[in-house]
Amino acid sequence: MRDSSNMLVDPLSNLLDFLQVRCDLSGRLVAGGTWARRFTNLDAIKFCAVTEGGCWYSLDRMSEPVRVDACDVLITNGTRTLTLASAADLIPGATTSPAVRDSNDVYQLGQGCDFAMLGGIVQINADRKALLLNGLPPLIHVRGATDEAEPISWVLKQLVTEMKGGRPGRAVVISGLTQLLFAQTLRAYLAHAPNGDEGWLKGFGDQRLAIVLSSIHGEPSRNWGLKELAKKAGMSRTSLAIQFREMMGIPPLAYLTQWRMYLAQRELRAGASVSEAASAVGYSSESAFSSAFKRIMAIAPGQYRRTVQRGAEVPQASSKSDTHDF
Repeated sequence: MRDSSNMLVDPLSNLLDFLQVRCDLSGRLVAGGTWARRFTNLDAIKFCAVTEGGCWYSLDRMSEPVRVDACDVLITNGTRTLTLASAADLIPGATTSPAVRDSNDVYQLGQGCDFAMLGGIVQINADRKALLLNGLPPLIHVRGATDEAEPISWVLKQLVTEMKGGRPGRAVVISGLTQLLFAQTLRAYLAHAPNGDEGWLKGFGDQRLAIVLSSIHGEPSRNWGLKELAKKAGMSRTSLAIQFREMMGIPPLAYLTQWRMYLAQRELRAGASVSEAASAVGYSSESAFSSAFKRIMAIAPGQYRRTVQRGAEVPQASSKSDTHDF
């Protein structure tokens, strides 16, 4: 048998598992004729997957509208407002008036149904939401015509079929397919993520940085050094330091420390003592751990632990909100 200790950890899977990402489908939107709509829900990570036709979209501070077509997927990180319209020149006059929603969670804009899309919200453990928000650019647009997006077309067809039907296990299948849609969209994005995109998630798509990230995520408690990480990636220390900072926004060892503190936060929430959490992420000195935790999390680990024990932390977002804005 292959020694599992020698197998590379998939850093993206490890990250999504840690974040406890859950994708909830809000419903299906159909539109026809002349229409334009601004979508609110800032601070929420949302996705829009076009299943029929096409339209134009714009995000706040974009220089000009962009076309989105069938099998394309948009992911927004909740920092800017998204606008969709049947024509580019309608975007400036778009309103936020609610779409009409029927009993099957189908929303209607305009007259007719020459355009259709699925929309949803990405739910994340409240303590870890900021981590993914900082990693995502304001907008991800994956085009269905690319080779990497081919699996997305299959997922969308299955989702549409399940939403129209009433077969047993429908809710479970839709939930699983929605999770798969989000993961496949991130995969397709990472295959061609522009270096200039905001957010550090693009670094997960770089082959050499992925080796470094895999090493860190695989053994976060190990006393990694820049020289050792650079050797694993086949890079010089200087090249790794520069490229990692350009892609991820922080140096490699700073990322290691940050990731350790998020893992320690999970340990503390699970009931570990401060010394146990420190040991779990590779710190032999409780004071050094406490200093690093407070610097990154803006709260001392002991105070954080007591807050969690009192149940005073910010509650996790519910899976279905009455204030969803499709």
